[in-house]
Amino acid sequence: MGLLCARLHRALAISAVLAVTFGLPAVAGGTVTVTFWHGMSGVLNPAIMELTNDFNKLNPGIVVDAQYQGTYGTLNQKLIAAVAAGSPPTISQVFPNWTDQLIRARAIVPMERFIKGPDGLSEEEVADIFPILRQENTFDGVMWTMPFNKSLYLLFYNEDLLKQYNLKVPETWEDLLAASRALTREEGGRTVRYGFVVRPTTDYFLLMLITNGGEFLRPGNREVAFNSEAGVEGLQFLVDLVQKHKVAYVLSAFADADFGASKVAMYYATSPGLAFAKAAVAGRFTIGLAQVPYRKTRATLLSGTDVAIMAKAAPEQQAAAWKYIKFITGTTGTARWFMRTFYMPVRRSARDSTLAQVYLRQNPEHRAGLDSLATARTAPNLAEWQEIRDIIQDAVEEAVLGKKTPRRALDDAAVKANRLLQQRK
Repeated sequence: MGLLCARLHRALAISAVLAVTFGLPAVAGGTVTVTFWHGMSGVLNPAIMELTNDFNKLNPGIVVDAQYQGTYGTLNQKLIAAVAAGSPPTISQVFPNWTDQLIRARAIVPMERFIKGPDGLSEEEVADIFPILRQENTFDGVMWTMPFNKSLYLLFYNEDLLKQYNLKVPETWEDLLAASRALTREEGGRTVRYGFVVRPTTDYFLLMLITNGGEFLRPGNREVAFNSEAGVEGLQFLVDLVQKHKVAYVLSAFADADFGASKVAMYYATSPGLAFAKAAVAGRFTIGLAQVPYRKTRATLLSGTDVAIMAKAAPEQQAAAWKYIKFITGTTGTARWFMRTFYMPVRRSARDSTLAQVYLRQNPEHRAGLDSLATARTAPNLAEWQEIRDIIQDAVEEAVLGKKTPRRALDDAAVKANRLLQQRK
């Protein structure tokens, strides 16, 4: 059954104790208990607790216990271990490549079973979910998961600085370079503010790839395409911002703290990053949001997780889990989630609701994310893609730190990635 099963077998010996730690009764005193594992930290956690508490109040026969599990990486490890031990939660956040693994391990049930069931969704309600989100949650024609906290990459910028220097918001790579030059400031022989920051991550590179007309995989999904000329040019652009033009620096951490301290004027982040940026800026200047600058193709990367119902859950838990998922992804639920967290609403009706429209009139900068939906791209929803992401990240780090040329780094990464894809059954 592929990558997940191999991990499950390795994890099983050390994970049996989790059955006692994480197992909860399906029914206690007539109440159905649903456990929901998530990775919503910081300012995002109160938002998910608010929705969950409201659901519990409206549904006295159900108790949803939303449990923060740590970072997404930690959540993935815990989920693998819990599945191996036979004691997974009822619901979990999952990335699409995790879903592929879980399907092959028969660890989840298709969401479509509930969508088409007696307490399901009408054709109109299904069509109301943005097409790209339905597509990302569909495997071999079956909708296995439901989109929840979906986000898009945007350009974050210091609006006050751009106005001060009479600069337009960058739309192209060339604009980004020009603005970064203008906004980089030196004092006493050292740089005290950079125009841009390069995080040596897979997603930073993938943004350059897709905005330069590149593709993730070649037809047939047996070979990667990220080492094409589009990919090499994109990675070279990031390297040049740092090493040649000296208008950007390399930062492994999130950039919101440096942004708030005015050490950098622009950076890429996903839409919910606005909550963290606002906390860091603390009102000292106006935060601007814009679509990601492009060279050949206007595009952005869809990110964030979906929710899955575990196959081990009792039938009454699965039914209760579906009711909760309908609540948090329904028109009102997803509109509230959008306004509290800046994740994208998953439904057209939520985007167009009076609630959201009033909010957008008061916060017009948030339209950048919604406008980007039309050009969003999804990464491959293959189990192997998680490991391929790690391979790409190593290549990006090698290039931006000057250890390899962009072409060499990407070609070496492609060899490793292709080996994984060719082993796929």
